[in-house]
Amino acid sequence: MDEQVRAEIEKLQERVIGLKERVVNLEAQQPHINAALVRIEGSVEKLTNRIGKAIWAVLTPVIVLAVGATFKIVVSGASAHLAP
Repeated sequence: MDEQVRAEIEKLQERVIGLKERVVNLEAQQPHINAALVRIEGSVEKLTNRIGKAIWAVLTPVIVLAVGATFKIVVSGASAHLAP
């Protein structure tokens, strides 16, 4: 084998070794990544629940006021027709 081919093979071997090391590092990090994802998913779920509760806290009084106003209009209209 000539020197140029041998040098290319050595470079490829170094790259393969480097890639193997990177794979081993990524595999070692995977449990930590999975745990972080579980924490993030839990936080997002809590945040979604809180946002839903906040929306209901804002909408409930609006709905109650709208129903009350509608009832008042209906009652006042009905009493106007009943008056002699």
